[in-house]
Amino acid sequence: MKMRTLFAGIVAAATMLGGMAIGASSAQADGATGTTITVNNSQSGHTYTPYKFANLTVDPNDTTKVEVTTVAQWSDAVKTAAGLDDNGNASVADKKLYASNPAAYVATFNAEQLRGFAMNLRESAKNLLATDKTVDGTATSGTDGKSASIPVSGEGWYLVTDSFTKDGKSTTGVNAIVATTINGRTGDFNVVGDAGTGQGKIQALGQFNAKNENAPQPPTKEVKLGNDDVNGKSASVGDTLSFTINVPVPANAADYDEYPFTITDTASKGLNMPSTSGEYEITDAAKKDITRLFTITPSGDAANGTTTTFTVTDPKNTPQYAGQTLVVTYNATVTEDAKKAGSVDNSATITANNVVSGIGTTKVYNYGFSLTKKGKDGSKDGSPLPGAVFQLYDESGKRSIGSQVSTDGNGKAAWSGLAAGTYTVKETHAPDGYSKQFLPSFKVTIKQNNDKTATVTIAEGDTFGLVAPESNGDITVLNVKNVSQLPLTGAAGTVMFTVVALLVAAAGVTLAVKSRQRVH
Repeated sequence: MKMRTLFAGIVAAATMLGGMAIGASSAQADGATGTTITVNNSQSGHTYTPYKFANLTVDPNDTTKVEVTTVAQWSDAVKTAAGLDDNGNASVADKKLYASNPAAYVATFNAEQLRGFAMNLRESAKNLLATDKTVDGTATSGTDGKSASIPVSGEGWYLVTDSFTKDGKSTTGVNAIVATTINGRTGDFNVVGDAGTGQGKIQALGQFNAKNENAPQPPTKEVKLGNDDVNGKSASVGDTLSFTINVPVPANAADYDEYPFTITDTASKGLNMPSTSGEYEITDAAKKDITRLFTITPSGDAANGTTTTFTVTDPKNTPQYAGQTLVVTYNATVTEDAKKAGSVDNSATITANNVVSGIGTTKVYNYGFSLTKKGKDGSKDGSPLPGAVFQLYDESGKRSIGSQVSTDGNGKAAWSGLAAGTYTVKETHAPDGYSKQFLPSFKVTIKQNNDKTATVTIAEGDTFGLVAPESNGDITVLNVKNVSQLPLTGAAGTVMFTVVALLVAAAGVTLAVKSRQRVH
């Protein structure tokens, strides 16, 4: 039996196969010339190769019917995949009726049966590589997201393989079954694409949507401190950063009735991420809040790092956002855990229809500096002094930053978790035995270098001349026991002489008072 009513099963342009490897040899030319198959959403690096397994010819007396004739070299594979062989589940009557033309039996299938046929054909055709199947047309390369036109050798029903290189190995991925236009016509037939396999927008013969996609376009990430972009720059512990993830939804999601879609956001240790879904917002291209469509699941903490997933709860909701860029926003605070690493890192990926994208990242650095406290005792280096107390302030010297820091047994005091910028350091308490009148106060500047390291310099404010940079990047701060140990040069020398002058003036007043007391 060759004449069949033209069912949606035969003309629903593509049903997906998986993992079939078929050898390619010389092309054979037969039937109508100029016939093509269009691959929508083709992918760069992929080659689409056509193999005809059945000829299709419209009945000139009844255009609602098509003559389906199985290509001889495909007969056994189609028979097995359709369940017409001895072990198949087709009825005895159908096995007999379609024994010499199994493709005509497949033409009676609905979309669900056709999907099963496709899967079975994959299994039964594993040995086709050795059967020297000929290519019925021209192998064609794809371009990401754009249509590719495959020249084929006449109208018919084709298996189109999708081959590409992955991890240095030749791979055959998910392939398609597609009917060409018949007698050059498409509009005469009511084509209903199978949305379950990503063909929902197919409404004409001779085309299919490539399912075997390259990785989706990765998301991009932004991070700001206030209105300032700080990606690749710096922030301090305690700062609250505003993060944005720009999430492109693949355009071909529109071809599916269900399209699984997940955003995964990974934060390093040192970021206190939101713990409830209400602290996140997801908007569409029209800036409409669609957070409710996602299941948001955070795991981890600031001490160890946090991973948050945003999954479309019902995959049927994804296709309406095909081709749009969704925007995820949230705030996170830099914590003490960021100090050791010297930065907080954040990355995001997209998993679209089970294919994972590349990574969008942000990185925000933090820096620090240290000083060594020494006594001015006449020796070259001085003696390290424990017990000196310092307070760090902003550049103005008015807003304190963190708690007071005391020098340890080696005279060391250190600060970390700081953004690049200028800070004021004030000694608030001298070690026992040292003057409390001459407590150093000075400014340091942390400058971020091109390689993201930082350089610390003494900016200004060292009135007493007690602060000096060291070649190893450290800072030495001296304490004195009395005014005579202050330096005698520069501004510090002026200060010392001013102090001495004041002392002398005070002594003069005292002497004058005493002198007058004697006279009287």
